[in-house]
Amino acid sequence: MSGRGRVPRPVKATGPVLATLVALTGWAAVAHNSGSGWVQALGCLLAGFAVVGLAGPGIATARLGVRVVANPPDATVGRPVGIEVTATAPGRVAGDGGEPTIVGVGITTVELVLPRRGAVVQVSLSISSAAPFGLLWWRRRVVVPLARPLWVAPLPGRPDPALRAATKPGQGLDAARPRDGWAGESRGVRPYAAGDARRLVHWPATAHHGALMVREVERPDPSVPHLTVALPDDGPAGDEAASRALGTVLELLARTSPILLTTLEPDGPRTGPVAGAADAGRRLARAVAPR
Repeated sequence: MSGRGRVPRPVKATGPVLATLVALTGWAAVAHNSGSGWVQALGCLLAGFAVVGLAGPGIATARLGVRVVANPPDATVGRPVGIEVTATAPGRVAGDGGEPTIVGVGITTVELVLPRRGAVVQVSLSISSAAPFGLLWWRRRVVVPLARPLWVAPLPGRPDPALRAATKPGQGLDAARPRDGWAGESRGVRPYAAGDARRLVHWPATAHHGALMVREVERPDPSVPHLTVALPDDGPAGDEAASRALGTVLELLARTSPILLTTLEPDGPRTGPVAGAADAGRRLARAVAPR
């Protein structure tokens, strides 16, 4: 049920262990001085309970499993996001940057704070247990796959003057370029023309007319501002550039909506309209640097 996990370790064990040793040493002194067999037998029983209470949570933590059953598709760097988890037994779960949450066999929401922009398909969680007696907490980290990919958008930064200055109406909308249909909604079908993208071929209409037909799409308004974002790398510098780009996009959207945004994604360049902060965040979460 859980993902890859590390070996459990006790949490702040010095206090509980010393307290247990002092209590057992005192009991042993009383039992020795009293000479009563039942006192000694009870001391042995208490020692057994203490050992189970101190070491048992390590076994419970090793056997505790967690699974992510639901998570949102979008998040923002540095801001809490909730994921829904279930566990095989009661325990405590904490995500990176989030507060520990008591979980059980039911569905519980755990918060975590993601530090980097991009796609997240698995998360590292800290799970712990103090079963059966609550004397000592043991903890281990597990890597758990998400229910679906989580796209983490950059935190909006200060608008980039250079990027803003490079934004021009209709930039790159040359009428001679192939008609790739990135911009609009389908408004019908028409015969194929040289330069049409293969993905626009409408096969049912082709079979009906006996000639190659393609979907006709709405063309973008050439007056719409067009912004091209190129990241320097996929590390911290790229994240900083994406943050400034998002700030610039939001500044432009405050004046006019939508705008055209060109980014490089893992499967190639993408140009499309962006109408709000959520759209821009998803696009810049997917953006990568040139290889």
